[in-house]
Amino acid sequence: MKKEVDREELPNTAAFQDEFTRSLLDSPEEVEDGYYLYKSKTGGYSMLWPKNAVTDGPPFYQKTKDSFEKIIFYDRNEDENYRYSFSTTYSTYGESIIDSSLGILSDSVGYDGEYEKIETEKTRIYYAKSEEPLEHSTAYLYFCYILSKESQEGLEYVFTAQCLDKSKTNCDINIKKEEEKALHYMKKVKFNIDE
Repeated sequence: MKKEVDREELPNTAAFQDEFTRSLLDSPEEVEDGYYLYKSKTGGYSMLWPKNAVTDGPPFYQKTKDSFEKIIFYDRNEDENYRYSFSTTYSTYGESIIDSSLGILSDSVGYDGEYEKIETEKTRIYYAKSEEPLEHSTAYLYFCYILSKESQEGLEYVFTAQCLDKSKTNCDINIKKEEEKALHYMKKVKFNIDE
């Protein structure tokens, strides 16, 4: 995608109006209503990117050659009183160290429990969820480790939904809908296999 585009020509979405975020995205065409396609700079995977989600440069975006990439991105709206945050970490260790990958994930989100295994045609998803009480609201965390069935690639994926301030009347996080959304994101991750 040509980078020196006039901002007026771009979609009026947070993702495309933000210069750094725009540099990461494949195309201004939505692949699903409200979502762009993010194709990793490692060449290893692609995933959905919400149209109003943005990220900043390092340390929110890190990449080491083609074997590691971490992105922290978020969709925050003060008027509608919500914040969605996403954290993804790509690596090429795969199934061989799944136990330690899940241990690292559990530690990072403060989870002490089992993971549900979800199979898709090309991936195996180890999934769990938790809640974290915060000063002004509750954060609902949906997290997983996604493994390719065809390669040693894996992606840690953490999606958090929360109201910015639960005392406001427009705090309407529907945890069932958020979980459906989280699972949709996770199942849409595609690993690119070297032919």
